[in-house]
Amino acid sequence: MTTTVKDAQLVERRLQVRWTDSRQPTNLPLFWLRENCPCEQCLHPQTRQRLVDTLRIPRDIAARDIRVNADGRTLRVTWEQDAHVSDFSTDFLGALRSDPEHLPIEIETWEAQSFAERTPAVPYEAYLGDDAVLGQFLTQVARYGFCFVEGAPATPEATRAIAQRISYIRETIFGGYWDFTANMEHADTAYTSMAIGPHTDGTYSLDAPGYQMFHCLAAECTGGENVLIDGFRIAQAMQREVPDQYLTLTQVAIPGQYVDLKRGIHLMARRPLFRLEDGGRLAQVTYNNYDRAPFVLDQPHEQLFYDGLATFARLCADPRWHYRRRLLPGSVLLFDNWRVLHARDTYTGYRRLAGAYLNREDVQSRLRVLHRPRGTH
Repeated sequence: MTTTVKDAQLVERRLQVRWTDSRQPTNLPLFWLRENCPCEQCLHPQTRQRLVDTLRIPRDIAARDIRVNADGRTLRVTWEQDAHVSDFSTDFLGALRSDPEHLPIEIETWEAQSFAERTPAVPYEAYLGDDAVLGQFLTQVARYGFCFVEGAPATPEATRAIAQRISYIRETIFGGYWDFTANMEHADTAYTSMAIGPHTDGTYSLDAPGYQMFHCLAAECTGGENVLIDGFRIAQAMQREVPDQYLTLTQVAIPGQYVDLKRGIHLMARRPLFRLEDGGRLAQVTYNNYDRAPFVLDQPHEQLFYDGLATFARLCADPRWHYRRRLLPGSVLLFDNWRVLHARDTYTGYRRLAGAYLNREDVQSRLRVLHRPRGTH
């Protein structure tokens, strides 16, 4: 049952909204409420863009009347200056956050044993045809950092269909949709049969790809097992056990680079290994020892940086953190490249891998729409 408003009262020019469940009251300034009025005069009904001119709202705006309707699902404010009426739905008020871009899904960090009984997965046909299943898939990606689509045809068309069910495919120096063997088409170890250690992609991109998709189209080989590691889980361990190293890895911006001079390419970007948002929440893990560019650190940070890098690499190498699986035709993997590190064992024989990058904002946009409560704007 949807939570409803119990009552609302004015406290020092802020409206305190109390709820019928156990959540804390929501306190909203009158100015904010007038600026975010959802009526068609103030918010365009098609574009959902604000029409009210914020700078024309009096800073001392007052309410003539405040009332909650009988079922507690609408809060009505009548304004003193112009008698304008603003109706706010319970769904809209209840979904308000100080960080509205974040998804309303709790992250669950994990290690190898977390998926001993069940791996996050959905069936291919249902994924393509049912928005509820697509929502389940993206919810698991948001919660665990990865999910599989099972039972897909081992074709490029199926790979594209799975990616484009979510959003358009991101173009990079590797193209959009990519389909390759160990042919060294690009100057990257992914295009070999060598073992590849734990890393995230795009450390040389100012906006690293948010999500990455793998689809094995052929596996006539031995070896080549894939490994996924929850970088957020490792960050938690370091923050708890070696806080000075963790702090240093949130502060030192590490340069990544991609060099292919034959194609006229030299990309560079800098980010801390653990990038934090306002409030200290972990937003992104960036690590690729292959692509780290040479740089000189000031002496106070040097020792702690290399100690922290060594601790992080040691934890990444520990099998207790590894979700291991040999990708075979029929299984498509999507994972969060800002959170989950991936690796691959060496292999012998023929292996054909397809995949794509998806932009973070596009994937999260799709999930946000699928989770959208009725009555929000």
